Amino acid sequence: MNAINQVTPQSAGALTFSPDGVLFVGDSKLGAVFAFETERGQAPASLDPFLFESFDEKIADALGVTVKSLVMNGMAIHPITREPYLSVGVRNGDRLEPAVVSVSLAGEVRPFDLSSSKMTVQQLTDIPDESKHFKSRAGGPFPYPPAAVFEEKARTPLRSMTIVDMKFHNGEVFIAGVSNQEFSSTLRRIPYPFTGAASETQVEIYHLAHGLYETRAPIRAMQFASINGEDTLVAAYACSPLVTIPVSELKHGAKVRAKTIGDMGNGQPISMVAFRDGDEDKLFITNLARGPMIVPLSGIRSAEGYTPENRPTKDKMLDQHPTMPAGPVGKQVLFVGEGLNKSFSA
Repeated sequence: MNAINQVTPQSAGALTFSPDGVLFVGDSKLGAVFAFETERGQAPASLDPFLFESFDEKIADALGVTVKSLVMNGMAIHPITREPYLSVGVRNGDRLEPAVVSVSLAGEVRPFDLSSSKMTVQQLTDIPDESKHFKSRAGGPFPYPPAAVFEEKARTPLRSMTIVDMKFHNGEVFIAGVSNQEFSSTLRRIPYPFTGAASETQVEIYHLAHGLYETRAPIRAMQFASINGEDTLVAAYACSPLVTIPVSELKHGAKVRAKTIGDMGNGQPISMVAFRDGDEDKLFITNLARGPMIVPLSGIRSAEGYTPENRPTKDKMLDQHPTMPAGPVGKQVLFVGEGLNKSFSA
């Protein structure tokens, strides 16, 4: 990987911040990570929840485009000002132009300058070719979902998933996505400030619902936690397993088998947020097929790893099987009111 300058993003996807307010923007199209210095500002005296209504209209107005032209991609919270930053794609003919906006705690939307001179960028290696797509599993061993769903997934360009999620941890940017290798699920680590140094680890998981070891699906959402005294990556996969990987195993060139501790069962994850509830650390996990889940880290610490030998059932266990979701899935919560209201109840 090389550190490069004098280039602007071609796409804006996953976002993350360093503790001192450096904004990292994932660019899957270029296959690069951009680091922008932001105004550090001051921490607010208090944080009052607010309902950001019609946020798509406000973003469109701030960018001078139509709501229908927007594609929402990512969000991260500034660690000091606590302001949300969102990445979007703006349709322009057959192209998606990148854009990032910040939102004040009063709800004011402001475009973020992606051409800022206070920016560095590091190019990734082994990025998928632009012409490559996922292989369809239609006609395979899984009767559900319908073949048309598999065919639609197969039209997804591999390049678009070069960077699926990013987190800053202990001076490094961790990048989950895919590479052009046969063992495509890849986790990259880049020290910051960028020097050109990096590592790539290929990750294999046991997909409980499918009863198979898989290497193509990328990590969709991740966080870091101390599990039994060990610095550990907790990850939710695009095909729904929940896994843990000791950070010490994420070495350059290694092929790692993650510990599968659960399966959301056709619950494609969207995001994973770490928070503290009293004296207990928990994860708030959202996904497409189920209500949001609150998962205590205590359940993850005591979770047994799933293998073909201790699968809950030896029968064909699809995503709709009664044992799904499996593992330390925690408590499901439902948002109250229209859309994603600030209030929720268990």
